[in-house]
Amino acid sequence: MRLEKKNIHMNKIVKSETVIFFVSREERIMDADNEIENIINQKEIVTTDGVVTRENQITVNGTINYNILYYPKNSEMVCGEEKEINFEENIKLMGINSEDNANVTMEVLSSSIKPVDGKNYIYKIQLKAYIIVEKIEDLDIATAIDTDSQGENYENNFAKENSEKNNVEDIMTKKRNIDSLAIMGDKTDTFRVSEQIAVPHGKPPIGTIVWSDIRIKNQNIKTMEGSIIINGQLSIFIIYIPEMENMPEQWLEQTIDFNGQLDMSEATEDVVSYIELWLNNVNVQPEINQDNEMRNLSVSALLKLNVKLYKETSIKVIEDVYKPGANLVPIMESKTYQKLLVKNASRTKEVVKMKIDKTKGQLLQICNSQAEIKIENILVRDNSLKAIGKIITCIIYISSDDRHPICCQCRESNFEHGIDAEGIEGNDEYFLNWKVEQVNANMLNADEVEIKAVIALEAIVFKKVEQNFVTEINREPVDMEALNSAPVLKGYIVQKGDTLWKLAKENYTTIEKIMTVNNLENETIKKGDRLLIIKSCQA
Repeated sequence: MRLEKKNIHMNKIVKSETVIFFVSREERIMDADNEIENIINQKEIVTTDGVVTRENQITVNGTINYNILYYPKNSEMVCGEEKEINFEENIKLMGINSEDNANVTMEVLSSSIKPVDGKNYIYKIQLKAYIIVEKIEDLDIATAIDTDSQGENYENNFAKENSEKNNVEDIMTKKRNIDSLAIMGDKTDTFRVSEQIAVPHGKPPIGTIVWSDIRIKNQNIKTMEGSIIINGQLSIFIIYIPEMENMPEQWLEQTIDFNGQLDMSEATEDVVSYIELWLNNVNVQPEINQDNEMRNLSVSALLKLNVKLYKETSIKVIEDVYKPGANLVPIMESKTYQKLLVKNASRTKEVVKMKIDKTKGQLLQICNSQAEIKIENILVRDNSLKAIGKIITCIIYISSDDRHPICCQCRESNFEHGIDAEGIEGNDEYFLNWKVEQVNANMLNADEVEIKAVIALEAIVFKKVEQNFVTEINREPVDMEALNSAPVLKGYIVQKGDTLWKLAKENYTTIEKIMTVNNLENETIKKGDRLLIIKSCQA
């Protein structure tokens, strides 16, 4: 017997782990005349350039772009150092193979600079790799019986061996409904932003940029027919040395808008999407304007997107099969499919108060403020996903220290926030993304600063459902004694738990005949109903 089947295309999570590792390099200061005396600030952007999966192992290739802002010895002029480090890390992951697909996102846990001598230093960074290994799994589910198929199948053989009244159209199927989630598209792509910024007239032309910091804020991503629409802002902050000698360090903070689209044929307005966006590479360079002055900034940023598109589908699948006068035995197999439990987003505002280190002088002006979230643990608790970690807030400011006025101060605080996920259980699969959307800092007084940060969390949760499905139908011998002994006509009082399917199968008839004889408009029956049941077949 030929079964018509529907395919569900699923993206199954094989492995989900976090791994911590170190990268260490000995580096040399680029400016031959300088030696580091006091490090003001340092930052890193870590990108994953490629991931190769092998049996029980992945190899991650990546790039670390780091910046150091420092005061050199015997100088009161601030300096900057920008370096790039390539790394390769082999990570053991039992139970995976070369056909699986691994997504790796990097987070900086800590970094340090240890001087070796006046010109050389050891740069060491601690990285956390968030690893999700997936594989495509196709699930074929029987949805109907192909009664028009030709060849050596049960229906044709049965029709040859029996009278015309016992044709294949008498085969009944009992169905149930399942709600499944199929993967429609899984794509990693990049989006480039290029803009030019003019230095305000109140500030001098740029000589040398010693510090630059670009971050994404207020991002908005949505799916349209055939494309992904991307909108957001880049927050740009630089510290520079002016062209003119004997002028103090300057800073500039600007925001630029970006928008664009990524073509993706699988995208529609009604798909379920999970999209991550982060900075992959940034570059800020001074440029000459039309007046032949270095008063323009060329800003270039490469944004990386990880796009997953899902489609919710409701499918009626065969649960049982029956034909009066025949013994059709469905062969069952346990299979697992996914359904969408919840997709949700949540925002929270974190307020951090920071005492200023008086040894660096009195705070005069805040130049820039930033915040980062480092998630250490994710718990499934009380119908929610609870993210637990740290929020690191930092300010760059001008102090009353005439010799070293540019200062930086950071504070680490506990962070905990839950996102509602009604019905979630410990064995459910999920993706959770977090980002800092906005940061503002205000002076409360000369010794204290208040920093407000808006944190956004987004989650998508999948429920794993295991059920028995019909994979084939066998024909077995009919119990002729039972068939012959069954009454041709029978009155019956409906009992609790009875269905027309059950009664038809037990009495060698069809649901349609029971409904016709008893003038039923639908298949609903209740306890106490009186029915007349007529057998539909003879031995």
